[in-house]
Amino acid sequence: MPVKQFVSSVAWLAAASVSSLAMASTIELSDPAVRAMPPGAPASGAYVTLTNHSDQERFLVGVESDAADTVEIHISKMEGDTMVMKRVPHVAVPAHGQAMLKPGGYHIMMIGLAKPFKVGDQVKFTLVMKNGERIPMQAPVMSPEQMASYMPAGMSMKHMDHSTMKHDDMKSHEGHEMKDKDEHSAHH
Repeated sequence: MPVKQFVSSVAWLAAASVSSLAMASTIELSDPAVRAMPPGAPASGAYVTLTNHSDQERFLVGVESDAADTVEIHISKMEGDTMVMKRVPHVAVPAHGQAMLKPGGYHIMMIGLAKPFKVGDQVKFTLVMKNGERIPMQAPVMSPEQMASYMPAGMSMKHMDHSTMKHDDMKSHEGHEMKDKDEHSAHH
């Protein structure tokens, strides 16, 4: 290979690498956490803040992890004394803004846990963005007391106990029993 062609190839590879690094660095992850659950609990939630440093809105469209049979993006809200959760197709991360995945709002739902989570464990995830970017994340498992700082004002972790969901009267949905296809609830 002639020197000029070699230098051109190296320059192209360097430019591609810099462009990949810039793309990867436009989303910053902070405060990841997974809620510890009682032994035998079928599900748990994970939380993180995504900060978008780019000029374009970005979309979180999926999450992967070997820690559970099914990992989905959900939104939850209280309706009376019932926590209603729905699977959503994406979470928008505004340009130069944040999307907070936290109890009482958007969160990562892990269904069919591979093993019980113990406080101090680390859970690995891959966040999948609409543009195909895959962002690795490792989140510590925290006790309900440690998770208190993630809770919206006026809400306690008892509202987020996924182990109390009524699974026996739900229809199947991608490896998890779901009421009304994309919705399930936990009564407290």
